[in-house]
Amino acid sequence: SVVEGCEREVREETGLEVRVVRLVGVYSDPNRLTVYPDGNAFQVIVLCFVVERLGGEMGLSNETTDIRFFPIPEALQSDLFHGHAGHIQDAVAGQAAAFVR
Repeated sequence: SVVEGCEREVREETGLEVRVVRLVGVYSDPNRLTVYPDGNAFQVIVLCFVVERLGGEMGLSNETTDIRFFPIPEALQSDLFHGHAGHIQDAVAGQAAAFVR
């Protein structure tokens, strides 16, 4: 399931054990493509969740180069990957329903 996938990916990439609390949004932009070295291009569809930390030890993986917690204002000023700033803003917007963008 997408919930199991989110929890697994967080564990694999950060070492943290989490539980999904809610869906923030579903994001799909047909103009945002990931192009691989072999030339294959794919549209990215993002499911963004708020999670609760249950435990684990924060650490690097073969998919991470740095890991730490940031206050939200500082995170929004950082050089974030793709549309992550918008996802963070949606997560703290206080809207009950998930965003679909």
